Amino acid sequence: MLKHYIKFAFRNFRSNKVIFIGSLATLCLGALCISLLFSYVYNELTMDDFHKREKDIYTVVMKQSPKSEWLSPFKFEADKYPEIESSVAIRCFIENDTKIKYKDNTYTPTGMVVDSSFFQVFDFKLLYGDPKTVLNDKQSIIISEEFSKQLFGDEDPMGKMVDFEVRMYQGLHTVQGVVKIPSNSSMTFDYIIPYQHLDHGYGRISVPFFKASPNFNKADFEEKIKGSNNKVSSYYPQLTESITSIVGLDDIYFSNELSAMKKYTPFASGNKKNIQVLLVIILVIFFVSILNYSNLQIVNTNAILKSIAISKVNGALKKHIVLQKLVEVFALILIAGLLITIGYNLILPHFNAFAGVALAPPFIQVFLLNLTVLLIITFFGMIYPAWVINRFSTVKNIKQNTAVSSKLSGRQVTIILQYSLALILLISGLVVNNQLGLMLNKDLGFHKDRIMKVKLFYEPPFNFESKNWSQKRRMQEWEKLMKIPGYINNQLASFSCIENVTQGNSPIDVFPIDWKPKGETYEYETQNSLVVSPGYKDMFGFKLIAGRFFETGVDEQRGHKIVINEAALKNWNIKDITKTRINNRIWAKDDDDSYEIIGVVKDFNYEHLSARPEPLIMVYFEDPEAEYFIKFHEGRTGEGIQLIEDLFKEINPNQTFSYSFLSDDIAALYQKEKRLSTIYIVFTIIALLISAIGLFTIALYDTQRRFKEIGVRKVNGATVTDILVMLNKDFIKWVGIAFIIACPVAYYAMRGWLENFAYRTALSWWVFALAGLFTLIIALVTVSWQTYRAATQNPVESLRDE
Repeated sequence: MLKHYIKFAFRNFRSNKVIFIGSLATLCLGALCISLLFSYVYNELTMDDFHKREKDIYTVVMKQSPKSEWLSPFKFEADKYPEIESSVAIRCFIENDTKIKYKDNTYTPTGMVVDSSFFQVFDFKLLYGDPKTVLNDKQSIIISEEFSKQLFGDEDPMGKMVDFEVRMYQGLHTVQGVVKIPSNSSMTFDYIIPYQHLDHGYGRISVPFFKASPNFNKADFEEKIKGSNNKVSSYYPQLTESITSIVGLDDIYFSNELSAMKKYTPFASGNKKNIQVLLVIILVIFFVSILNYSNLQIVNTNAILKSIAISKVNGALKKHIVLQKLVEVFALILIAGLLITIGYNLILPHFNAFAGVALAPPFIQVFLLNLTVLLIITFFGMIYPAWVINRFSTVKNIKQNTAVSSKLSGRQVTIILQYSLALILLISGLVVNNQLGLMLNKDLGFHKDRIMKVKLFYEPPFNFESKNWSQKRRMQEWEKLMKIPGYINNQLASFSCIENVTQGNSPIDVFPIDWKPKGETYEYETQNSLVVSPGYKDMFGFKLIAGRFFETGVDEQRGHKIVINEAALKNWNIKDITKTRINNRIWAKDDDDSYEIIGVVKDFNYEHLSARPEPLIMVYFEDPEAEYFIKFHEGRTGEGIQLIEDLFKEINPNQTFSYSFLSDDIAALYQKEKRLSTIYIVFTIIALLISAIGLFTIALYDTQRRFKEIGVRKVNGATVTDILVMLNKDFIKWVGIAFIIACPVAYYAMRGWLENFAYRTALSWWVFALAGLFTLIIALVTVSWQTYRAATQNPVESLRDE
C-alpha cells in the first residue's frame, strides 16, 4: 500500500507541476533562510556554552566610585577564598602589541599570557597537546588552529620554534599545543604562552578569572570581597577604596557595562537588540512560508478535489485519503530537506564570511534542523487546506462542473498577510539602510579623508642584558635604536605627496580613566581620554572654542596639562578653565597633583553615533612606537602608499606591511549595522520572492480556470486591456490592503528602533510609498506575464470544445 501511495504522490507532482515546483521552492527558500539565521542566532545565544561549567566561571571587576566604569582589578588573590576551586590570571595583548617570528616572516597577532591553570578554568579543546601539562614548560606556546595554518600551512606545527617578542620580553618558544576555538566562544586569540614570572612583567594588568565550587553563593562572595584590600596594587597607593564585584562568564558577552574592560581583552561583544531583530526576521520568513505553502495547497485542493471524490466513490476511506496526503507531504519534505542541506553547506562559507563567524555544524545536524523547519511549515500550512477538504461533499464535487475556489476564500487572506509581512520587512530594511547611510556620511566634526594610519617603528624588548654586551655596547645599541624615529620623520618630511604627519592614537581610539574637578563635591567618574600630540589640531581640524591646543616647545609630553571638549566643560559645569584644575585618580600622587586645562575643543563624534559626544580629556604623550597618521595630497594617495611601504620595509625588514585609512576604521564602527541592513534587504527580497511564487501559482490557476470565460468576453468585444484589468484587479486590491496594514506596524516598529540612536533618519513618507510601489510592481510582474498570455490567446481555442 505504501508503494502505491508513493507512486500516486509522484503522479500528482507530475500532473500539477506548477503547484509542485511552487511548493518545493517555497519550502526550500523559506527553510534555508530560517536555518541559516537560526544557526547564527543559536550560536550567539549559546555563547561559551561549550565550557562544561560555564555558570561556575567568574571574572572579578572593580570601579573606584559609583560613577566609574567596571574595570579589571589591579590585584586579586584568589587563593585566599576556599570557595574558589581554581583560578587564572590572563594578560591580554591586542594586535600589534606582540610579534611572533617564524623563518623570514613576522606576525603581529592577538594573544594571552596566562598562568598554568588556564585549562583548569576554561574547557578549550586541544587538537594537539595535553591540557594538564602543556603550560608547565615556560618556553612553550599554544596556538589556535587558524593561526597554525597561517604560520605553518599544512605542516605539523608540533615542536616548531617561534620567536616571541613583547615590549618587556623576548624569547624562543616551542609549539606544544594547538587549540580549537569554537564559533560560540566569546574569547578569541591566536596564541597562549605561560607566564614567565619575570620581575618586570609584561606591561599588562591581568584579568582574573576563577571557577567556583558547586555550592558557590554569588551574593555571599560579593559581600565577602567588598571590603577586601587585596584588589589594590601597591603601585597605586592613592587607590584606597574601590567597589568590587564578580560577573559570570555567561553574562560577559552581552554586557554593556563591561565595555571598558572588554576593550583591551580578547572578549567579543554581542548585541541583544540585533538578535531580537533577527528573531523577528525568522518569524516573518516562517509566517510567509507557512502562508504561501498553505495558499498553494488550497489551490492544489481545487486541482485534486474531484480526484479525491472519485477515490471515495471507489471505496477509499477518509484515513486512506489522509495517508495519501501525508505520504505526498513527506515525499516533498524529504526532497526539500536534501536540497536545502546541500544548499546550506554550499552557502555557509559565504554566510560565515559575511557574518564574521565560523559556523560549521555537522551534516546530520543541519539535515535534522532543516527537517524540523520543514515539518513546522508543512504542519501549520496544511491545517486550513485539510479543514477545507473535510468540509466538501463527495456528491457535490462529482456533479459540479466548475471549480470550488470561490469557497476557498482563505487564500485571499493569506496573500494579504504574506504581503503585509513582506512590506513590513521592506519598509524596515529601507529605514535601516537610510540610518546606516546617515551614520556613514555624517560630518563627525573632524577630518577623516585621505588619512592613513600606520605603525612604522617597533621598539624591541628591553633584553639587552641577556646579550653578552658591555655597558658601553648596550648604550651604543640603544642610541642607534633611538635615532630611527628621527630618520622616519625626516623621510616623511621629504615626501612631496604628504600634506601632514602626526603621531598618537586614533580619534576613535579612546581609553577610560577616572577624572574629577579639584576641590569640588564631584566623585571620580570614568571619562574617555585620548592620547594626542601638538600636530593633532591641524591633522584632524579640531576647532578651539577656548584657550589653546598643545604646542611643541611650550608643553612637555606627559605634563600636567589637558585639553577637554565641550561635553566635559558642560558635564563639570566649568565657568572659567583658568580657575579650574582637574584631578586624575591614577596618575595623581595626591590631591594637589592636579591638571591644568589649557583649551577646549568643539565637540566631535569619536564614538558610535548611537550617542552624542561624551566628555573627552586629551593628554599629550610622546611615544616613538605610536601610530603615524599621514594625510596625502588630493590625487596622490597611491604614490604615497608605495613610498610609505618602501620606508617600512627599509626599517622593518621581513615584517608584514599593514595600514588602514581612518575613513575605513570609522566605517568599521558600523559593521553590525551594515550586516543588519544587508540581512534585512536580502531576506526581504526572499520573502517577496516566496510571496511572488504563491501569487504566480494562484494567477496561473485562476487564469486557467477562467480560460473559457476569457474567450466568451473576447468574442463579446472585450479588449486585451479589459481582460488584463479584470484578471489583475483582485491582486492589486490584495496588495493595497496589505500596504494599509503594513504601514502603521512598520512605522511603530521603526520609530522604536530609531530611538536607540542620538542621530536618526526621518521616517519620511517616500520610504513607505517606495516600498508599496516596489511591492506592487513585483506583484504585477508576477501575475501579468500569465494574464497577458491568457488575454491575447485566440478565443477560438478556448471555445472549440463547446
